[in-house]
Amino acid sequence: MATHPEDEKRDHILRFLYEHHKTARGIATIPIGVLNLKREMKERHDMKQNEVSSNLDYLIQVGLVREDVKPRHYRSPDGTELTRDEIKYKISDTGIDHMEAGTIFTRPESARNIKITHIQGVTVLGDGHIVNLAFSDLSRALDELDQVIADSPDLSDEQKLDAAGDLTAIRGQIAKKYPNRAILEAAWESLKATTTCSSVADSAESLGDFIGDASS
Repeated sequence: MATHPEDEKRDHILRFLYEHHKTARGIATIPIGVLNLKREMKERHDMKQNEVSSNLDYLIQVGLVREDVKPRHYRSPDGTELTRDEIKYKISDTGIDHMEAGTIFTRPESARNIKITHIQGVTVLGDGHIVNLAFSDLSRALDELDQVIADSPDLSDEQKLDAAGDLTAIRGQIAKKYPNRAILEAAWESLKATTTCSSVADSAESLGDFIGDASS
């Protein structure tokens, strides 16, 4: 089964951050700077700096990695006190759940469907997803498939990570009043290639029906 060519690099980054999290001696030492991360990826997997940057950004966008931002105070040569944010990176709770295939301490699933606010046909859900009300059924189908994929014993971690990217792309479109049909269809075609196994096929088929309606 084909996977995205960047998945291996994303997996290298996420696995390193996961192991770094597990072996850190204290909470303060868990986040790692981007220069150190690039050096580790170069030494371990011969990854280029731009490959680390682009795939790290992707992992942040899908919620598997989190930025750790702390203000740092310093003085300029003329004595002026200045502040600059120091940004480091660590695996998120979602990333840990992904690596460990779930835990009893995972945030309750019911939080997904809590409505926080509703403005001109757009709803923000409890997990932060933004959904055009016209696609609320599609949103629920996405959530169902997301959980089924996470629980599936038939999919590898790489396949689950690839599927997470496709689901994120679809969610990004259904937040809009007029979704981009080409992006929806491309994400769905990629997702279908990952969801042919029996444990997720039924949920994927249901999602496909809603995708067809949204892109028509």
